[in-house]
Amino acid sequence: MKRALLIAGLAAMLCAAAPIDRALLAGQLAALAEKGNAEATYHLGMMKHLGIGGTKDDKAAFDLFRKAAEAGDPLAAYKLGDYYAKADNGQVEPDKAEALRLKAIAAEAGYALAQYEVARIHFEAGETDLALEWLLRAAEQGHPDALRALASLYNSDAIPKDAARTYAYYSLFLARLAAPNEVQKAFLADFTGKMSAEDKARGDRIIADWHAEASPLTVKALGGLRAAEALVQAPAQ
Repeated sequence: MKRALLIAGLAAMLCAAAPIDRALLAGQLAALAEKGNAEATYHLGMMKHLGIGGTKDDKAAFDLFRKAAEAGDPLAAYKLGDYYAKADNGQVEPDKAEALRLKAIAAEAGYALAQYEVARIHFEAGETDLALEWLLRAAEQGHPDALRALASLYNSDAIPKDAARTYAYYSLFLARLAAPNEVQKAFLADFTGKMSAEDKARGDRIIADWHAEASPLTVKALGGLRAAEALVQAPAQ
């Protein structure tokens, strides 16, 4: 409970409405990066990658992500993995094995998006058990795409079908959406109408017992510039 409250408080802080002086923030991050701060180097890379506070510069971003990843920042490892995953990255030749290795670093550290993408890579390689493991870990953080993928997986021939889990995970997926569309709602209604009473009851228990809690790393990643600002404002260690 205390951990959940701490994460909720951090999320609220990162979402504060005060405007950010982007040029000042970039300078503060650069100063920390010069001192070897891996997280600051990652945030500076994100600003270069997105063109925030200046011109978008993929080469500079890549170099910063590589430096931060080598210094142990898991979010930088994830972003570096993105470059190796894409054929048109413009910086390195695509390398699926290297992309997986780097994204797995972030996944192990608790980043929900990385966990989902690692699951997808394993599924595409036919490693269904590993895919399921990572999807479950991402779903525990409430990642919508992971919930949808779990529902699809349990309704496929890749693993033993489980109507209760399909129903539960798809219901949880729709609950995470701001406005489910009519096709999505119709699918759930049709699927539910064909379920046995036993499967429906079991699915309802899964939903009732389900509790999502984002990891600190996921909260940080979603915080964007707010996370960077919190870093530069933190007392010196």
